[in-house]
Amino acid sequence: MFASGEMNARLLKAAEAFNVGRLYASIYPFDLSSFRLPHDEVRRANQLVARVQRESGGLVRGMVYVNPLNREDLQLARELIEREGFAGIGELYRACKPWRAEALRFFELAEGLGVPVLVHTAHRLYPRDRPGEATPDDVARVARRFPRVKVIMAHVTGGGDWEYALEVVRRYPNVYVDVGGSVPEAGAVERAVELLRPSRVLFASDCLFAESVGRVESAELPEERKRMIYYGNASEVFGE
Repeated sequence: MFASGEMNARLLKAAEAFNVGRLYASIYPFDLSSFRLPHDEVRRANQLVARVQRESGGLVRGMVYVNPLNREDLQLARELIEREGFAGIGELYRACKPWRAEALRFFELAEGLGVPVLVHTAHRLYPRDRPGEATPDDVARVARRFPRVKVIMAHVTGGGDWEYALEVVRRYPNVYVDVGGSVPEAGAVERAVELLRPSRVLFASDCLFAESVGRVESAELPEERKRMIYYGNASEVFGE
């Protein structure tokens, strides 16, 4: 979701055009003041998503955006999941590594509530000054510690060495990957299905519906596998 009501209307219109039956949505982090935003802003951002969820007629289910460095965000996440029906926690963004104690509290909460955690992940081929950004190895580290938590490694096709990323998490059956992102490199979806099994690959848009649909449609996979990626696997992950 975006801070702009106009952008949200466009997003929902695009979802309807692509016959999306359910949209799992978090706040778009670049609309916020920083990646370490204060609790009050975290609450306002999630309240916007909750409002869109209520007004969407069942199309949208929220995911709780949190800054793990805010202690108050833990209770907020519990409230939004238990009272508002949010589907999970995430996207955990660049505030800190997911294995730090501050972030592990959210995995503990997810385990207790039986919801997934979506982790923003970068597998870059070049140095970047983003010390809090999770890598595939970081995702593997928390997945190993919380084997009962479904961990979604976000936008494996968002740029970088996706082949390495898939190899790192393949041995952890509680890790799922979503194939949203801006890089239209051929073969990524097929390789994800091959290495992780079809049930661990999820469709996602990362706000780029046409590119993401095209990536799945162009994949050399049976239609049954594509249906699993589009909605079947998500129904299992989110318990619907």
